[in-house]
Amino acid sequence: FDGLSPEEVIGRHLLEVFPSLTPATSTLLKVLATGKPIPAHEQTFANYKGQRVTTINSTLPIFHEGRLVGAIEVSKDVTRVRELSERVAGLQAALLKPRSRKGAPVGGARYTFDDLVGEHPTMVRLKEQARRAAATNSPILVYGETGTGKELLVHAIHAASPRRNRPLVAQNCAALPEGLLESLLFGTARGSFTGAEDRPGLFELADGGTLYLDEINSMQPELQAKLLRVLQDGRIRRLGESTERQVDVRIIASTNEDPAAALASGRLRRDLYYRLAVVTLELPPLRERASDIPLLTRHFLDKHSAGLGLPRRPLSPEVERFFQRHSWPGNVR
Repeated sequence: FDGLSPEEVIGRHLLEVFPSLTPATSTLLKVLATGKPIPAHEQTFANYKGQRVTTINSTLPIFHEGRLVGAIEVSKDVTRVRELSERVAGLQAALLKPRSRKGAPVGGARYTFDDLVGEHPTMVRLKEQARRAAATNSPILVYGETGTGKELLVHAIHAASPRRNRPLVAQNCAALPEGLLESLLFGTARGSFTGAEDRPGLFELADGGTLYLDEINSMQPELQAKLLRVLQDGRIRRLGESTERQVDVRIIASTNEDPAAALASGRLRRDLYYRLAVVTLELPPLRERASDIPLLTRHFLDKHSAGLGLPRRPLSPEVERFFQRHSWPGNVR
C-alpha cells in the first residue's frame, strides 16, 4: 500500500524510507523506545518518492527472554476511506449549511411518535418519557438491542422538540476508524493533514439542532473525552486549528449493549455516561412485548400491501401462533 517493493526498503532505515516521519511520530520507533504497544493508531506519512498514505496501525513490541528485541506493526491502508469520508463530510456541509441560512427545515426528522408502533405498557411509558424529554435540551442516552427502533425514537424526539426545524445529523460511531471519526465530528482546518480543507464538522452542521451518535460504546475513550468537553462547555476546535467555536447542539447517543456492561468493560467512560444519561430511555426487545406483535403485523402488512398495490390478506392462525412463539432475535427490524 505504500507504493514500495520489498527490495526498495529492506536494509534501509525507517526514516530514510519515510522521511515525513520522526522518532516522535513513528509508531514503530515509539514502541521500540518505550516497549509499550500502540493499538489502532491512525497515521499519515509520505515515502521517499512523495506518495502519501493514511493507515491504521497496531504496533506491538517483541520481547525475547525479557529483553526488547524489536517491534512488529500491522497496518491497514485507509487512504481511500479517508478521502471518501472527507468527500462525504464536504457534501453534508454543502447540502445542510446553505439551507440552514434560509431557516428551512434542515436534515429534519423522518419519523414521529406516531411511527413508533406499540401499545404494550412498556412502550406507552417509553413514549410518554420520550415526549417529556423532547421538550428539554438535556442529553439523552438510548439503550436497546439491535432492531428495537433506536433511530426511529431519536427522530421522533427531534420532531417533537423545539429544535424540530433545525438539523438532525446522525453518525454511527462504529462505521469509521477513530481518526476519521474525529475529523468528521470536529471538522478540519486547511493543512491539518494532506488534502485537508477548511471544513465544518458534524457538530457545526448540527448547530441549533440535534446530533445523534449511534453505538457510542464503539467510540475510543480518547475521543469520548473530547465529546465530554463539548457537553460540558459547548465549544469545539477543528483539527489543526487553535480557535474554539461555540456550538448549540443537543446530543442524543445510543448503545446496543447494557450501559452497565459497557461501563464495566471500559467501552464507555463513566464521566461521559453521567453527562449523557441525564435522560435514559430503554427500548424493550420484541420478545418482551409480544402483545404488540399482532399490531406490528397489521402495520407492516398494510404498509407493504399498499406499496405493492395489493390487497391485504390476513395471516392464518397457524402463522399467528408461530409469530407468538418466535424469539425475534432481530426484533422489529
